[in-house]
Amino acid sequence: MGKKLHETRERLLHEGLALMSRDGMAGVTLGLLAEQVGMSKSGVFAHFRSKDEVQISLLDQMARVAGPVVIEPAMAEPEGLPRLEALVRNWLGWAPRAGLPGGCPAAAAMFELDDVESPVRDKVVEMEAEWRGLLEGLTRRAVELGHLKADLDVEQFVWELSGIYLSHHTSQRFLRRPDADDRAHTAFNALVDRSRLVDGKRPRLK
Repeated sequence: MGKKLHETRERLLHEGLALMSRDGMAGVTLGLLAEQVGMSKSGVFAHFRSKDEVQISLLDQMARVAGPVVIEPAMAEPEGLPRLEALVRNWLGWAPRAGLPGGCPAAAAMFELDDVESPVRDKVVEMEAEWRGLLEGLTRRAVELGHLKADLDVEQFVWELSGIYLSHHTSQRFLRRPDADDRAHTAFNALVDRSRLVDGKRPRLK
């Protein structure tokens, strides 16, 4: 019975994450999820007690799905700027490469939940803080290795990088711009170039 319950929960998480990727946070309710997997609503209640619990569990599932696509390959790259650049390449437009039918659920949630106070919003805030912490850590390491200039404002760098990501999400998902990837990579490369300049010269990677 335990194995069957686990398999059913995994199916709910798989189908629910696809639903969230395509339709956003508002598209995931106990009723819709039950309909998606061909279960009764009471059957879904056996695994999740509330809509908030479903959505928080799906955000955790998103992190598990994104890790092998975004983070793990980047961590195999050399430390410093090569690792940061690899992470950003993997991050931009990661959802379809992870098998999701829509866009990044976390990015969509930041727009959907900006004026909402709820445990789900708190979860998104926590995940965003952890992610920006990772970006800041990789950027600081690039500074330490001399790949980026010593006086770089790391928080400002990550702020601008996060803006590039959200602009890419909006352009790709809402505006459906075919050049979203190219423009995002151009913007990131410009940010890196500006952050490497020392007395008008780019330092060589160590």
